[in-house]
Amino acid sequence: MKRRNIYIASILITGLLVWSSCTKFLDKQPVDVLTENSLLTDKAAFTAHMAYLYDQMPFENFSKWIWLSYYTDEMVNCKQDANTSQEFSFNSWKSGYTLIRALNNLIEKIPSATAFSSETEKNQALGEVRFMRAYVYFSLVQRYGGVPLVKKVSQLPASGDPSGLYQARDKAVDIYNFVESEMDAAIGLMSTNPTVYQFNKWSGLAYKAQAMLYAASIAKYDQVQLNGLIGIPADQAQHFFASARDAAKLLIETGPYALYNKDANKITNYHNLFFDKSSANKERILVDAFIYPIKGNRFDLFTAPFSHRGGQGYGGRFDPTFDMVESYEYTDNANGALKLTNPDGSPKEYANPADLFNNKDPRFFASVIFPGSPWAGTTLKIYGNVIKDGKEIGGTGADGLAQPESSSTSFYLTKWADPVPPRPIAYGSSDVDRMMMRYAEVILNYAEAQLELGNEPEARKYVNMIRDRAGLQPLSSPLTMDAYRHERKIELAYEGNRYWDLKRWRIFDKINYNTDTYALWPVYNSDKNVYLFRKQKLPSDKYTRTFDPKLYYGKLEGGVIASNPLLVENPGY
Repeated sequence: MKRRNIYIASILITGLLVWSSCTKFLDKQPVDVLTENSLLTDKAAFTAHMAYLYDQMPFENFSKWIWLSYYTDEMVNCKQDANTSQEFSFNSWKSGYTLIRALNNLIEKIPSATAFSSETEKNQALGEVRFMRAYVYFSLVQRYGGVPLVKKVSQLPASGDPSGLYQARDKAVDIYNFVESEMDAAIGLMSTNPTVYQFNKWSGLAYKAQAMLYAASIAKYDQVQLNGLIGIPADQAQHFFASARDAAKLLIETGPYALYNKDANKITNYHNLFFDKSSANKERILVDAFIYPIKGNRFDLFTAPFSHRGGQGYGGRFDPTFDMVESYEYTDNANGALKLTNPDGSPKEYANPADLFNNKDPRFFASVIFPGSPWAGTTLKIYGNVIKDGKEIGGTGADGLAQPESSSTSFYLTKWADPVPPRPIAYGSSDVDRMMMRYAEVILNYAEAQLELGNEPEARKYVNMIRDRAGLQPLSSPLTMDAYRHERKIELAYEGNRYWDLKRWRIFDKINYNTDTYALWPVYNSDKNVYLFRKQKLPSDKYTRTFDPKLYYGKLEGGVIASNPLLVENPGY
């Protein structure tokens, strides 16, 4: 407990809480000012340095992960910022190797360090740093395929000639094998203390399952190219699926975690899952934590409905698509298609627009706000046209659709948005935590590995745990891969997972192939005081999506090949 308190104290003092994309740790005293001797002999200095290194980790926190959903079928931006860009730039090669060098240095020096009061404490530190290095390599191989495997700190020769340090890319399978073995070694060193603010045995197992599942999917669904620099031999798929299964199984059977189930109301329960920071929330495995005013995020600022925006503007940036909304089942019908028309094809009229969504999956109501939603003491008025005196004319509700910073689809994201913000909405006013890893993903990763390995009953059992928590009927036998993928899409919606899932399953270019984006277009009939709804195609120049298959692997950053002639560029660039 003392170690955890040291971490939290140092993080609070600097306004970091483990990592932040906006505020760099030790702004007034950069980490390179701290001497190596102080890091290795003084616990406080080492703790501060670790917080800095966590800040450099390629985690997809609020400032990165939420944007990944724009490239999938989950959501789009408001009209103000809509675009058809195909790929988010991570710029991770150079920063990744800068971090790897720092981690390699610590790995070499920690065994002789005197900053620790016990071997147990030293082992935790060493395991933590080794796991961080393995995770960085996982993030690199995800994005680029095989990369140079550098496990020691290289020194520039006295001659100043760097050519002796040039290293070619290793095969992708060799990188994944290293990630697997290094994560295993690190897990064996780390503590079982279930802190959510740093790597430990439990979060290690969770991330190992994630990494091995990714490797297994590449082996099964991708092809080997560039003599193995990208792709993994298909005969390795079973090994990696089994490795993912075993890591998840060990965490499930021996770890201190459980699906969040505090409230009998399924909507309230799923909403509170993302707001409950207490120790009673056993779904939190690794967390990017926020505490206002020391450290805040801009989620409320970006997602606020138009009429509830803060003084700085920026509302309506996260807009679930029509197709995503239809992906949510009804509690009594797996077909989630919205009931827009009567049996004769005429528009169905609703006195209360919210009735269009009656009996949807409770996770929908906890994640999305829509025409007629209650919000912050009001009822949202979202419509695009008005019928008056029998004629349809232009007109808009207070919350859309015409304003440039209102929703472009009639829907706003609310999964992390506070309906009653405790303070005026501004750039850093939200302090909802971001769960980097939660127990539901471990359950789903375990189910997927079991399904891929042919153990359908076990996979179905764990998928149905997720559905039961959500308030849906269990899936019957047999569980298909499509049904599993659908459940994963809904449970982990907007959390950044789908972007990587579509990549590892190699179906991104099928989901997004000249794909139009649709909105729900409500029309208010003022003559009858009712609403009718249409499915509306959004403008192609801003909203049509196409994923180029070359984007399954990223382009090596500018200057990388020029600085190391042994490197080979990925196909298509």
